[in-house]
Amino acid sequence: MKLSVAANWDMELLEGLAKIPEVTSIYAKLPFDIVGGGRAGIVVPSVDLDFAKAYIREAHERGLLFCYLINAPCLGNLEKTREGKKQILAFIEQLLDMGVDSVSIANLAIVGLVRRNFPNLAIRGSVLSWPTNLPRLKYQEALGVDPLIIPYSEFNRDFTMLSKIRSGLSCDMQLFVNVSCIYNCHYLAEHASSVGHASQLQQSNQQPNLFLDFYLWQCTRRRLLHPELFLMSRWIRPEDLHAYEAMGYDEFKIIDRSRSTAWLLRATKAYADRHYQGNLLDILSLEMLGDPAGFHLDIEAQVRERMRHYGTEERRLMLRMLKLRRRLLEFDIYIDNAELADFLDGFQKIRCAETYCADCRYCHGYAKRAVRFDRTGAGILARDIGELLDDF
Repeated sequence: MKLSVAANWDMELLEGLAKIPEVTSIYAKLPFDIVGGGRAGIVVPSVDLDFAKAYIREAHERGLLFCYLINAPCLGNLEKTREGKKQILAFIEQLLDMGVDSVSIANLAIVGLVRRNFPNLAIRGSVLSWPTNLPRLKYQEALGVDPLIIPYSEFNRDFTMLSKIRSGLSCDMQLFVNVSCIYNCHYLAEHASSVGHASQLQQSNQQPNLFLDFYLWQCTRRRLLHPELFLMSRWIRPEDLHAYEAMGYDEFKIIDRSRSTAWLLRATKAYADRHYQGNLLDILSLEMLGDPAGFHLDIEAQVRERMRHYGTEERRLMLRMLKLRRRLLEFDIYIDNAELADFLDGFQKIRCAETYCADCRYCHGYAKRAVRFDRTGAGILARDIGELLDDF
């Protein structure tokens, strides 16, 4: 087993990961850069190029490879201009000077640009390039993307397709294990483009404007009203890794870059041990729910610093958001891992892509006994989220 773990730029994280032999690589990015990535710049720790270079050096000294994320799917056509191409290539030169071992790219035009100009730089895949079927995966393999990142929502519980993918492609592959995005989320493309733009330099250099992650709040509201959505998400339990290894998948990816060091080490150790006893929300990444101490301390401070530049109405709205976020983090939700021992077995037979969830109700049944929280309190929180979004 090989584990690739999100890095939060904390040196203590490197110390902890170095003690887990299964960890072979880490991945991260600056909060803002020319391309952008899969998290808004204000929700990840703030570091500069010099610190990143030192961090990568420390990672290498501990035997860890470093992948830099340049995986925003949309650049506002920057990559189509002569000047834009120059800026992107100059940034890649900076990354090489920092010592990165590979880059993860979502935009395939940039994959071609980097491959042409830096043929020896390893390019890893991104789910934000939407390789959601066999032809798309095959095409990215032909571009030299290796490993491919297999889209979790489409494939993590589709064992027929996972077998076809593994037998039909020769490159390495990674599976996400603790992503909790809603299954086949309606807002997937919009959300990816939104946070991609919110991590690009042109955003950081402008007067800060109100950034309230509408898509994330909407999904949080839905989960509170529909507990089965917690189980429909395509995460993988540590105890079920063997089912994927039996098909030839041996590299797994752990998120999230906005998490605290203690949280990341807990999740990594659980997957390395192939076992976790207790609440699955301790190791699954939900950005509004779960362990209140699981998020990096810089995040709220960065949001409050940004608020200094807001107008009165925007500041008032963001204060409401922060208060509601604290209420969500204090809300006790328990996903009993012991109740899910045979949960994955059902997906050996169910063809989710060809089935209406309302007709199947497999996850609904497990949610009744495995997902426990105050339904009345959840309804109140969902109502208040709805009011916040309406005002936004």
